[in-house]
Amino acid sequence: MADLLDAEFGVRLSGAYTTLIKTRDKIRLLLQAQGLLQKQSADLSSEEFRKKANAIQETQTQLRKRLLTLLLQSVPTPRTQLFDETLPEVPPVLNLLKEADLAMAKAIEQLGAGEKVQAIEQQQKVESALTQLVGLVDRWSVQLGLETLGLGTLVAATGERLGIIEDFEARVIALLEKTDIAAADGQKISGLAGNQLVQAEEIAAFNNDLRKQHQSNRDQDIPPLISRTQRAEQALRNAVKSLEANDADQSIGHQEQAADILSEALAIVTKQNEQLGLLQSLLMYQRSVRFANGYMADLVAQQWDLAKATEALEENDDASNLYPLLGNLRRCVDEIAPLLDLVASRLDAGSPLAFTASDLEDAVAALKDGDSLDAFDAQEVAAESLEEVHGLVKAVNWQTGYIAEIVEFLHKSVSDISMLEYQQDELTRQALKAKPEELNALLAKQKELLAKAEKVGQLLVEVTGMEAFAESAQVMREIVATIESKDGVATAENMELAEALLLENAESLFLVISMLQGLPNIDVLAHKESEAVERLVKVMAVATSHKMLFRQTNSSEPDVIKLLADEQGKLATRCEDLSQSGESHELLNQASTQLEAAAKAMQSSDRESIQTSQKAAMETLRHFIIDQALVLETAMPPAVASEGEENADGPGSDSESAFSAGFIADFVSGEAPKDQRSEWKVRGERNRASLNQNFARELPLEFRGLLKDYYERVAK
Repeated sequence: MADLLDAEFGVRLSGAYTTLIKTRDKIRLLLQAQGLLQKQSADLSSEEFRKKANAIQETQTQLRKRLLTLLLQSVPTPRTQLFDETLPEVPPVLNLLKEADLAMAKAIEQLGAGEKVQAIEQQQKVESALTQLVGLVDRWSVQLGLETLGLGTLVAATGERLGIIEDFEARVIALLEKTDIAAADGQKISGLAGNQLVQAEEIAAFNNDLRKQHQSNRDQDIPPLISRTQRAEQALRNAVKSLEANDADQSIGHQEQAADILSEALAIVTKQNEQLGLLQSLLMYQRSVRFANGYMADLVAQQWDLAKATEALEENDDASNLYPLLGNLRRCVDEIAPLLDLVASRLDAGSPLAFTASDLEDAVAALKDGDSLDAFDAQEVAAESLEEVHGLVKAVNWQTGYIAEIVEFLHKSVSDISMLEYQQDELTRQALKAKPEELNALLAKQKELLAKAEKVGQLLVEVTGMEAFAESAQVMREIVATIESKDGVATAENMELAEALLLENAESLFLVISMLQGLPNIDVLAHKESEAVERLVKVMAVATSHKMLFRQTNSSEPDVIKLLADEQGKLATRCEDLSQSGESHELLNQASTQLEAAAKAMQSSDRESIQTSQKAAMETLRHFIIDQALVLETAMPPAVASEGEENADGPGSDSESAFSAGFIADFVSGEAPKDQRSEWKVRGERNRASLNQNFARELPLEFRGLLKDYYERVAK
């Protein structure tokens, strides 16, 4: 059943998400019912238990049926997080399901025998297994939700909030203008109080919804928003009183205050939506590259299987059974190519794919002529071309995963900083109203906030190498000192400075996220500083390989670690070569030295020394990547359709999601003419490989290698 579900939902992401959410809710209800049943059994006396054992047994049987009919697709290994020191393990979902089922079966048996203690013991095992299962499915549903567009995920939620607040702000401003015009004309403004009250009540209802959302799912993006909307609501209620009293100046003052506060709220939600959009876009891109990687691996394996089958043919053997297999493989190449469109700017996959298609056709022709040797040669060349493309895609896949780890951490850090800014703002408002002798009441709260800010700041400095993220904590330490000295003026000034620094930190993080998000599929040749970008991409490859080696080292035995030292040394050499190319950079020189130290440490069995050197190199390489991404401005440019292009904003356009583009984009290598003749009509870079393909068909097989080598050299 799991295999059928996996096959069904392998591409239908929205269907997989919907089904998973339904299953998750069913498991939650099942856990709740199991807990109530276990409590009911435990609360009964021995005599009452014997009387009600049959009814409890029937209920337990029904719960077991619900468990056995759950439609739960395989839960994959969680994505690696930035600070994971080993690779995550596959979640034991099937084991937990079996464990819960076995415990239920035993509970039913013990209930039938009237054994209260044993029955309750088995019910507790069921509850424990289901609790763990709910946790695993919850985490998977969040991950799948982030990869899904158009569903009720965080992106949709912030998008909805954005529209609501925009409407609130526009209506408040419209009523403010009416108030101003009426006052200027000497008219009474009390008639506008009703409309103003409606606006206040609507914002109050919105605030209530936000509180419920935060209670059901602790979302750090919500409290800073509630803080603004609550103040906007209060300002509007004050405006209602002033309107009823026909006090135009007071009314306009309160309305302007509400409009300003809603403008702040709008800016917060806009930024949240943009951040989530960038993260989701990167995860979608990662998923598409992962698909391409898996499919290319299948193509390579199938091509080698067919090549071996061709090689095994004896003279006069009937090869007709291979024709449809080769034809299917040829069609698969055409189907896989659109996925590679997403990574085309980072790798030249078009030419190898074009040669592969041509080689497969030649293999069929050779088989029909009875020349199995030529057919095998053509397939061998095709397999090598496919392996080349697979290697390129695999490298991009790993690098995208590494960047996604950093971006995901920074995205959470933006929420942490927004929460700190919100809490500091609340303390600032209290401090401005407090008398000097009342400041001590804020001391404990400020110290608690300082501890949080120090933790967040230290982590961000470690991840990014940017010391500015520690400045807000430094100012907060000064706030604590001024509160202790009862200096109200200095306290308020420092609090406002801390708020401003936190806002700057949030802006800086968003900028870093934007630059990193564009790195995985950056078009190196199109960039104005292509050489520097090329070096950055190569350093990113070294950093990715080192991160993988670090995790592999941490999960290996000492004798295996020594074997990995050679690989660590190769990374050190690559880094040293990169440090000597282009403009010298202190971080690259430092990383090269640290990688060399890690390689030497791996010759020993001192895990602490190995880990220290590897972590230092990993951190330095990450700092270099972030630094250069900012310097080179590697953010993904907004997709713009060509002017006058058909369906410029419709299906298949750049405005669609990256995932959709992966399946419906034009053939990355260019489509060959139906009559198989050469047509020199170049419409752009993507069709370059079709010329190669057409020209290659006119050459004998033995010259194909020379032509392929020529095009590869030209591409470099």
